[in-house]
Amino acid sequence: MSSLSDILEELYSLSRPGKGFKPHKYLLLLSVLNLLRSGKVSDKRIYFNAMLRAEFSTFLRKFGEEDDRDRPHNPFFHLASSSFWNLIPFPGREADLDRASTVGGAGELAELVQYAELSEPFLNALKDETFCPVIESRILKCILAGRESCRDAHLQESQKQGTQVLQRLSFSDKPIETSNQFVGYLNSLQRLNASNDNAFAESQACNPFFAYLHVPHPLAQAILAELRKPEGRHVILTGHAGDGKSTIALEIYKQLSGISNEQSLPQPLRPREDLPGTGITIMKDLSERRREEDSALVQELLGDERRFLLVSNTGTLLDMLRGQAATFGMSRVKIESELLNSIGTERGEAELALGGTRFWVVNLARMDNLEFARQIFARMVAPEHWAFCKELPCRVNCPICLNVDLINHRQSIVFNRIFLAYRRMYEYGTRLTLRQITEHLAYLVTSGLEESDIAEMHEKHQSPLKAEFMFFNRFFGDNGKEGHPGALQMRAVSEISKQGFGERPCPRWERKLWLKLRDRYFRLGVDDCDAEFDLLREHGSGPGNDNKPGLSPDQAREQVRRMLYFLYDFPKREVSYLIQFLNSSTILCWQEWQSPGARLEMTERNVLERRIFHVLQEHFTGVRLPEGVTEHDRRLYITLSRGKTKIRQSAQVVLAQIDWSNETALELTRSQNAAGGGRTDLELKGSGRINGANLLLTLPFLDYVVMRHYGEVGEILQPAYVERLERFKTQVLQRAKETRSDVMLVRLKTDHTFRRQQYTILDGILEVNDVL
Repeated sequence: MSSLSDILEELYSLSRPGKGFKPHKYLLLLSVLNLLRSGKVSDKRIYFNAMLRAEFSTFLRKFGEEDDRDRPHNPFFHLASSSFWNLIPFPGREADLDRASTVGGAGELAELVQYAELSEPFLNALKDETFCPVIESRILKCILAGRESCRDAHLQESQKQGTQVLQRLSFSDKPIETSNQFVGYLNSLQRLNASNDNAFAESQACNPFFAYLHVPHPLAQAILAELRKPEGRHVILTGHAGDGKSTIALEIYKQLSGISNEQSLPQPLRPREDLPGTGITIMKDLSERRREEDSALVQELLGDERRFLLVSNTGTLLDMLRGQAATFGMSRVKIESELLNSIGTERGEAELALGGTRFWVVNLARMDNLEFARQIFARMVAPEHWAFCKELPCRVNCPICLNVDLINHRQSIVFNRIFLAYRRMYEYGTRLTLRQITEHLAYLVTSGLEESDIAEMHEKHQSPLKAEFMFFNRFFGDNGKEGHPGALQMRAVSEISKQGFGERPCPRWERKLWLKLRDRYFRLGVDDCDAEFDLLREHGSGPGNDNKPGLSPDQAREQVRRMLYFLYDFPKREVSYLIQFLNSSTILCWQEWQSPGARLEMTERNVLERRIFHVLQEHFTGVRLPEGVTEHDRRLYITLSRGKTKIRQSAQVVLAQIDWSNETALELTRSQNAAGGGRTDLELKGSGRINGANLLLTLPFLDYVVMRHYGEVGEILQPAYVERLERFKTQVLQRAKETRSDVMLVRLKTDHTFRRQQYTILDGILEVNDVL
């Protein structure tokens, strides 16, 4: 196409007038035109996302007939027959797209097509203030002509209605909703397909649904207070992509601009926002800056006339500061060292001084984000966001609504179990960003289903097993039978699969679930799921009937175990199932320590002290010791050993020894980060000679201690924790190293206890004494 006349001529041929005329291609073009007009789309790439689908639904309600189905995926695909609409496939799917003559649904379209690309002449025409109204008028005439040809017997009435349709055209009309658009928004947070535009803060800023999930971040208030201080510091906000840096910057921008958090912005934040009347500048992403302006930016930072919030990942920030090392009057190596030290602090915050200017460095990657994610999840399933669905015909047996109802009916238990699993991962070193957790939680709610999928199920009267779409299966990225390819690409799902949740059986509960099935005395106690729970138990307890629930007995048993973990209200004394499911013997103790005013009971303290002492003695001497042999000797030896458990060293030189009972103590210590979040950890603290030699006892180490006690010889310490033990060992050696002229040896006797012997040379004679 090279002219307006060519464009107008081709529009006539998009959908053939006559019986069976469908306006869907024209309605999709009206949707694109409106998105371009409102600035929500600015280039030639058109994504099949929630925003486009919502526009299409609006126009379908205005100009569609009762039998016109709300399926925008069809015109999105078939517009490729025109000269101005080109489909761009995903890498590796080119041949599949070439072979496809149609698409069966939105999911199939999303698997094949990244986006559609408008031709340059067509895009320019739509953006032109003169051409655009002409094209819009031609599209509407094509719709009316098609409708009239379908209703020749009522031609006069059709013409009258056509005139009325043209008169009531208004893009500012409030749409009459016939589906819950919140579902599409939740799906846009997921990376299952190309419709994930709202996974990024840039799109969130302009999306009205963002207010549904937005939770004010306590760190935003702390940063804002720092920027407003007369003698305040510049703030550097860093972290991984997806940690929420841009969202915090957006929240600060809104507060400084007098915009409520519920209000969406007309356009995303610019790379640099100078807030009038505040003396504050927000650089929302340093990677978007113009590098030639770095010198001027640093001069502003040093001038201290404005307060800056610099949002950046570590690499970009490091490049910018090192590149301006001369302006700061520092060497590149010095700047790099100072910045990395400030970013790497345990608390996630530190002060950084460069060229006489002070910065407050806040690293979100060092901060616990699980409580914040929990609040977001509560907003996802909040009843007020789903009240609209009560009036829809597809509400009956809608998998998404059933899922939301189930979560809300057991909210306390469900939330606790989901975030207990996240906590186990976090404490073992698997830290997910807020974006990764949010997309996983959104997937738990919707299973990736679109409104069109629900409508199709309703029309076909399909009633699959509830469990197929329920969160307790989707948490693992599958439907209880097979993995969902899109979900398996999520980092949260891939990391969960590595944890082995549910792989370690709990014998007591296995007997209850399978061997006593005929008694029928055990019930899940959840009205929403009791029937399916019993069905799956029956199927999993015997040979099974694959035709009934459509899955194998082992798959049925796995689903029963998942339902038990996520939904059952275990009595306090019967929580062994939970710790077995999560592969963590002490996670429930750790959780109890987080309660305000938590303290160690005497019995709990004594048991932990004995077991920790035993493990440390093994590690410092390199000798495996049976349980109980160290109970009567309360001295902790640090010896000159090979550190090889496979080499028996019966005699070892003692480098230091401490009185375990009098020189160490277990305490619960409370810590807090810059965002106000706190946590309680168990800490081994030295006193007397080894005062200041402290060892933080994290969940993986405590699990190792307990599993060693129960004979799990296959359990090994994480390399990172071995390094921590070596640092503690060094601290003890520095404070309690033997300084006498004699040498003390410990010898391992046949009963696995130690015998101490002291060797001294006096007047050329070797003296050996047993030490009591």
